[in-house]
Amino acid sequence: MDGLPARENFVLMPAGTEILIYVVLTPFALVFLYGLYIRLRGYDLGYLWRVFKMNPSGFVKSMIEFAWAQRRILRDVRAGLMHLLISYGTLVLFIGTTLVFIDQDILKPLRTRLLVGDFYLVFEILLDAFGVLFLAGLAYALVRRGYTRPSRLSYRREYSALLSLLFFIGVTGFILEGIRIYLRNPAWGLYSPVGALLAVFMNSLSLDAEAAALAYRGLWWVHAVVSFSGVAALPYTNLLHILAASLNVAVNKQHARTPGLIETPFILSKLDLESGLPPVGIESVSDLKPRQILQVDACTDCGRCDEVCPALMAGTPLSPRMIVQKLRGAWWNGVADNLFENNTFTLEEVYACTTCGACEYACPVLISPMELIIELRRALALRGNVTKKGVETLSNLARTRNPYGLGQAERARLLEELVQLGARRVEEVESVEMVYWIGCVGAYDPRAREVVKQVVKLLISADVRFAVMSSEEVCNGDPARRLGEEGRFQELAEEVISLLESKGVKVIITHCPHCFDIFSRQYSDLGAKFKVTSHIKLLHSLYKEGKVKLAQQARLAIHDSCIFARMHGVVSEPRELLSGAELREPGRRGR
Repeated sequence: MDGLPARENFVLMPAGTEILIYVVLTPFALVFLYGLYIRLRGYDLGYLWRVFKMNPSGFVKSMIEFAWAQRRILRDVRAGLMHLLISYGTLVLFIGTTLVFIDQDILKPLRTRLLVGDFYLVFEILLDAFGVLFLAGLAYALVRRGYTRPSRLSYRREYSALLSLLFFIGVTGFILEGIRIYLRNPAWGLYSPVGALLAVFMNSLSLDAEAAALAYRGLWWVHAVVSFSGVAALPYTNLLHILAASLNVAVNKQHARTPGLIETPFILSKLDLESGLPPVGIESVSDLKPRQILQVDACTDCGRCDEVCPALMAGTPLSPRMIVQKLRGAWWNGVADNLFENNTFTLEEVYACTTCGACEYACPVLISPMELIIELRRALALRGNVTKKGVETLSNLARTRNPYGLGQAERARLLEELVQLGARRVEEVESVEMVYWIGCVGAYDPRAREVVKQVVKLLISADVRFAVMSSEEVCNGDPARRLGEEGRFQELAEEVISLLESKGVKVIITHCPHCFDIFSRQYSDLGAKFKVTSHIKLLHSLYKEGKVKLAQQARLAIHDSCIFARMHGVVSEPRELLSGAELREPGRRGR
């Protein structure tokens, strides 16, 4: 292979360096492996394996889509591009280092080489190109954190130190390449363009060759030790999000939890209530499920959840980022205490959440602060620790079967008005399959009552066969579930399911997004088998059939429901229905 371009390793270093480097590397490697062991020990590896086995291709596909293609990260174009440059620069440089190891320590003793000829030349060009991209991404990240920091980014010296360390490794790598080309002047030096440019600069300075060689040896060891330090620090810092985030996106996509879904922890009807309710929620880190551990460990403190949180914007004590970060800190530090008794969390911050799901939709690695908050609420509610407003709501649900504490007379009055418009009571219809569920807001809120009346008029004009419930209609339990009172929710849910089944209802229409979400996604765990549609989707299909006319010559403002838009993807339908009007939209719209 004489005369062919080939990788020169240790060419300017004293004899024995190739052995000494591994002696120096050993303690750093041990620190890295111990840290990795500690982190992985906190995961349920058996659970990860079971999830992978269920759908290996889906597991890998999710990891590629969200972790490596960085689909959600790129929603913020500038930050996404920065992250892309750093992550892919790191990946290619890591692959390059691995190939050098294989070439030098495995193949060379076997009298063969990998980094030789045209392959080596392409290797050098690619490493230089991705090294430049790596440094560009890091430079932007340092400027962004130090000078133009967005409000959502928290300032922590650790983050700036890590970025500076990576930048130093990249810069010193190029300087070493430049000195090597300057001193060795290989015929293929131009295939390392950055090093070649630095060599030209050094030549213009007429650097003393002996001094340059001495500087090379010193900088080589500094570069090596700093690089080893970075590797050793990996499991103890946010840099390990490369692993944690990749596993989290894969596991959470396979878990098939749809956005904003509140999961059912038990089935009340199947419990022995004499022994009380089973433990639910998160009271200490030991209550975190394997999937939730991955969520909190995957958090990179990017602040995208805070940026979209309406509760935080309104000045409440809630920060979805800090919910996750505090859980993460408690898990990392092995805190065994009750998270409320040791003041990790307060009642006010946990109950400030509106459960809109914006944080979950914004998170680039599929963490759901909302899910964790619901679990914290469940632990509080089980012990009767609910805010004053929450206690009032739960008391109203128990006493009057609606969250406002109002009597059924208001429902009955609205029902009479709907009958006068032409609606039929469910008990007056011999065979009812479709019911328009009014809901608590529709029954008691003056503005919502007008919405109900208009929906009824539209359905009647389109010859839709439906009925309305009598004053037997009660709250479906959504407020109780979102407050963390799962038992009360299921009591109300069973009452509603029994009522609807006794009337022979097969299809439910609802204009309330909360009612729609409960009926369509959350009652199925309790055995309900209703078909559910929202007034938006039904009216949209009627419009497509030519049974509903569009609004004309009106100036309207449109605001998307968090549940309809973000959790069910209902965005285009209302706009199409209102396409004949002049629409005004706020800055935050859609999902």
